[in-house]
Amino acid sequence: MMMAQKKVLFIIGAGHCGSSLLALILGSHSHCFSAGELSNLPNRYRKGLYIDCVNCNSEFWDSTFGESGLKQLSIGLGDTRATPYIPLKLEKAVREFLGQDRIFRPYSVLLSNVRKDVLIDASKYYLWVDRKTQTKEFTSGAVRPYLLHLMRDGRAVVNSYLRKYPDKDISEFTQEWMEKTKQRQAFYNTFDRGEKIQVAYEALASDPQTIVTEICQFLGIEFAPDMLNYWKYPHHDISGNDGTYSLVRRYNQQQALAKIEQTHGDYYKKMDLGIRLDLRWKTELSPEKLEAFNRVAGKFNQAYAWE
Repeated sequence: MMMAQKKVLFIIGAGHCGSSLLALILGSHSHCFSAGELSNLPNRYRKGLYIDCVNCNSEFWDSTFGESGLKQLSIGLGDTRATPYIPLKLEKAVREFLGQDRIFRPYSVLLSNVRKDVLIDASKYYLWVDRKTQTKEFTSGAVRPYLLHLMRDGRAVVNSYLRKYPDKDISEFTQEWMEKTKQRQAFYNTFDRGEKIQVAYEALASDPQTIVTEICQFLGIEFAPDMLNYWKYPHHDISGNDGTYSLVRRYNQQQALAKIEQTHGDYYKKMDLGIRLDLRWKTELSPEKLEAFNRVAGKFNQAYAWE
């Protein structure tokens, strides 16, 4: 049975907060479609890059939307002019008056074409969510926004960045994580355009059935136990965490990207398919780096710490 009102779940959080994992799990539900980091579609389209980052050779986006459809999605999501030399604000007003503003309703178009009720947008940036939920598409009630703040222990987030950029200063990463987390939390606290929920990555990875059931209830859909076996289902996320995607690729007998082993060693190669709590920061952060982290953000991290 189809739900009357279409919904978009926006996931906000720090980089490496587990948003790709959550998006894949939710995208395995029969009522949901995960687009991954949807904010990257315009840039990937303009540069001629493949759109599907889970299955690099997939023709899903081309076959579902076509070249003209992808171009229109890129314009709508990028909030750029469809007609050269006409100011964007004027073009939107004229198209709305003429009833031809579909190009500026990209979420509605996405939901219609993939034939789902709930779209998962794991772009993570709160400013993206702020801009999108102020558009006519959402303010008119055509699509209902839902906000999920995915939190993670700052030590794990900073360690993930250091794994990728080992020569960087941990104090700088820590300061940046703390400031952006403050901004995200403030946005979440004042968000009043739809329903909202906060989830800890560690709770999700430790007890996925309980947490995903709560999220499903939040979205008004029935929990389906097999959605936890997300690697079994087709996914077409635009971009996200390549490590998490590598598990889906392995199940589909596709070769993992070389950069996965360069950054993570054999971590994902040795990992069995399933949802596992990643606490590598406990062994990878030296006492000196932990001390540097605590000096900058130890007190602030108490609200996000997972011991």
